[in-house]
Amino acid sequence: MAETIEVKLPETTADVNESLVVFWHHSEGEWVEQGTVLVEVQTEKAVFEVEAPASGKLSKIVVKRGEVAAVGDVLAHIEPASQDSGTLPSQDGKLTENELAKRQVASAIAEKQVQVSPRIRRLARELGVELSAVTGTGPHGRLTEDDIRKAAEQMKSGGRILQSTSIRKTIAKRMTESLRQSAQLTETSWADVTRLASFRKQSAPSVSWNSWILRATVLALMQHPYMNSVWDEDGLRTFEHVHLGIAVDTEEGLLVPVIHNAQQLSLQQLQDTFDLMIHQVRERNLADLKLTGSTFTVTNLGGYGIQFFTPILNPPESAILGVGQIEQQVVLREGNLEQRERLPLSLTFDHRGIDGAPAARFLQTVVKLLENPEQLL
Repeated sequence: MAETIEVKLPETTADVNESLVVFWHHSEGEWVEQGTVLVEVQTEKAVFEVEAPASGKLSKIVVKRGEVAAVGDVLAHIEPASQDSGTLPSQDGKLTENELAKRQVASAIAEKQVQVSPRIRRLARELGVELSAVTGTGPHGRLTEDDIRKAAEQMKSGGRILQSTSIRKTIAKRMTESLRQSAQLTETSWADVTRLASFRKQSAPSVSWNSWILRATVLALMQHPYMNSVWDEDGLRTFEHVHLGIAVDTEEGLLVPVIHNAQQLSLQQLQDTFDLMIHQVRERNLADLKLTGSTFTVTNLGGYGIQFFTPILNPPESAILGVGQIEQQVVLREGNLEQRERLPLSLTFDHRGIDGAPAARFLQTVVKLLENPEQLL
């Protein structure tokens, strides 16, 4: 039998030493072709694809999904195989229903499998610890004695610690740095979107609320370029291009994919780009996403029933717009009571480079654009 081939984590960028494994495209025992994408890994800056260095059977996955590997670590082993090994794919190169089912089952088992030695299993039984509820901190996610004893102590105190993933730790680090290294202030305002609600049904029913809001944000940024900026040691650095970050909630944590040069896109193009981006996130097709370089971010919590909130800056940006849930409200207009649809907006900005009045002018421009939707086409 030929020697197995090691698949190692390559160096992605000079300043990144480790990456998080976010998705395996193949399961153990499957045939892989040289040059095909084997696994996706994520750094603090982007998602990268690691290709199979040779054709053969994926004999062992060393670093599981959700685990961290350092540059040069072995991610997997490939066993070169002959055509009678039973590991070749179907004739047309596509997975058969049976192969697909095996992949899904193997993936589910791999994610739920608890790596544990007999000694650790015995200790867990003695202390009354449920193994499936404990996250291993040992090599490759293996449970250690310390994991079991900590879990037992947490049971006594009536609580348990949820182990942080690499993405969660990155979010924690960036948000802490954001608050520590900037002077953040939040202003809020309502936008009356009653006209927009009827206008979008007549002119562009396929365009979502999100895209109208993104379009208004981009146009407002072009009118107020000081909001499309970062603060550095030389002062406020503004940009002519708008690289719009969109905060997206995922099972692994918050991701902020970026629509580059959003100022060049029409309303419909923004919608198409946004739809594609969300599809890629949901399908875990992260390799094609741009996750860095944003100059302004929009975060929408309207789907969770939230109105106003205080979004934290996405460093090194100078501002972020928070979008809440559209509310049906009765308001007094010219002496008459009317039912209107109103959208709550929350703008957080870095007071080191932007004062309250200029920030308010930007926010009011967003409001006026949303209240005059014909300007968004």
